[in-house]
Amino acid sequence: MANLLWTSHFVRVSIANLLLFVSLYMLYPVLPVVMADRLNVPIAHTGLLYLFFTMGMLLIGPFYNYLIDACKRKDICMWAFAAMMAAVAGYSFVRNLTELLVLCFLQGASFGLATTAGITLAIDVTNSSVRNAGNIVFSGASRLGMILGIALGVFLFGTHGFESLLYISVGIGALGVLALSGVYVPFRAPIVTRICSFDRFLLSRALLPALNLVLIAFVPGMLLPMLLYSPVNVSIGTVSVPFFGVAAIGFLLTVLLVRLLFRGPLKMWIQIVVGLILMIVAMACMSQIIFPQFTELLLAAILFGLSLGLIAPQFLTMFVKLSQHCQRGTANTTHLLAWEMGIAAGIATACWMDVSVRPEKFYEIGTISIIAALLLFILVTYPYYNRKKVKKRDC
Repeated sequence: MANLLWTSHFVRVSIANLLLFVSLYMLYPVLPVVMADRLNVPIAHTGLLYLFFTMGMLLIGPFYNYLIDACKRKDICMWAFAAMMAAVAGYSFVRNLTELLVLCFLQGASFGLATTAGITLAIDVTNSSVRNAGNIVFSGASRLGMILGIALGVFLFGTHGFESLLYISVGIGALGVLALSGVYVPFRAPIVTRICSFDRFLLSRALLPALNLVLIAFVPGMLLPMLLYSPVNVSIGTVSVPFFGVAAIGFLLTVLLVRLLFRGPLKMWIQIVVGLILMIVAMACMSQIIFPQFTELLLAAILFGLSLGLIAPQFLTMFVKLSQHCQRGTANTTHLLAWEMGIAAGIATACWMDVSVRPEKFYEIGTISIIAALLLFILVTYPYYNRKKVKKRDC
């Protein structure tokens, strides 16, 4: 019965995390383009908004540990989640670029606090014997939410417009808060901690893998603004499916493939290298989007989803195994922060380049970034990981 109770609460936290990422990523490919049109400014300017989003995460990061230990973690998570939804609703009332950037900064700070508190909650309600598996499932919910959110956002924007997209995003976020409200967290006495620290924020031992992950996340980040400019839809029969909708299928397929194909002591190395190679192949297929063919687009979308499903969980495992005793939450947050920095840098770069004018440049820069990530992983990151990884102790 206790194990069943643990499972139900972990599932609630994971569902809330999934909904959080769906709600957020629905706006990612749409917001820079819409705001550039509404505010009558170049898209290169509105592309900065996700850099301000990331800045919000970075500046509040040193206070994560104090807030989560001094206050009730569930309440922190729910209030930060609600603040994010208020920021989403606020996009309807933005009148100038300054208001937009301030709103993005506040949303980034709220998102960082919500995700860090959510990671801590997931660890709290997970049995210590299965925390490694719990980390993978919780992180997988984030990546799946990202992919589904992008696909849903592009689809809803094309069919119902921006205002409806905002309402649905807020509604999905509200469902996430509702899911969190049913989570039972055992009483824990407040811990006196320093107001400012790197605990639950930045794992210094994982900075090299973080750089590697930033290079990888940069590629899907660059792809997002293109979804509104290029015909990146896969036609299956008479149905047109968003590119990332098909990628979600590839992402889910990795759950089966990993169990069947990847085993042994070199599992991490093989899985990440194969994932990066698949992403390179996907980019090669996508470079033909200007002259779209069904087979190439379908293959590119599935391979892209497979690559993300292979790479992200193993990088998280690497971060966790580099952490010292009771730093599992810090490892998770560092992994998430590196991912969001890569996505933000990719969006800003694509908007600065104006991919609607020079879409071919995306494929060149994206492919270079993946190749650099592959070489960095093989030559530097993985050897570093083997030297620095520690034997875990549950806490």
